[in-house]
Amino acid sequence: MKTNRVVISSGTKCSREITGIQFLTDSSGGDFSIPLRYSRNDVKLVTLLFLMFFCICAHSQAFFGGLAVGGVTSQVDGDHNNGFHKVGFTGGAFVGLEFNDIFEAQFEIKYIQKGSRSSADDPDQFVIRLDYIELPLVASANLGFLNINGRKVDWISFEAGASVDVLAYTNQKNNGANGYGSNQWKRFCVNGILGVKFNLVGEKLQLDARVITSINSAYAGNYLQALRFGQWGAFNDVLELVLYYRF
Repeated sequence: MKTNRVVISSGTKCSREITGIQFLTDSSGGDFSIPLRYSRNDVKLVTLLFLMFFCICAHSQAFFGGLAVGGVTSQVDGDHNNGFHKVGFTGGAFVGLEFNDIFEAQFEIKYIQKGSRSSADDPDQFVIRLDYIELPLVASANLGFLNINGRKVDWISFEAGASVDVLAYTNQKNNGANGYGSNQWKRFCVNGILGVKFNLVGEKLQLDARVITSINSAYAGNYLQALRFGQWGAFNDVLELVLYYRF
């Protein structure tokens, strides 16, 4: 059961509370999309890390790389609205290292659309859009050591890892009107990852199903509040289905 706290604030903008969420809405109906700006050093650092892994991949048979594309459904634990109602996109590139026939590790850089949406039958419609640059590091082990009827089960792998999200864009709407409490979504968020991967065409094309959940709160304000790991906040939960193509 989710525990939620709502703090009512005052100001020049009028406030509205919907299903446990308080939005501040400008009477002018202006657009409150909040794109975030980053320094050139941030972009250079992420690019350098990925290029470093990709260059290593190109010069070693033990390394591999490729592209990823897929879809997600998500919710925000703390918005007082249960259910993975919001659908989004994810895509990017990855590089990895094969340690042996069983174990491998993979580093990725992807764009992912998280957030929350009210259910279709909810009279108070709202949507929270949270787009991130996601940096996952995942270790996996296939079941090639198992034999069923004399055949290896090396086409299934289980994986676990963690990721760091860098917030790129956020927007909230209430009943079709743009609105926000304030831009208090945190710039960085750490997540845990569990998944299972299936080889569709050898290791060339793989289908990956993951559960991704926030370890720390993605929200610094007081409007959205749930209790997780002994801390109050708002937490992203994601179900992800992605196709991975290896070069």
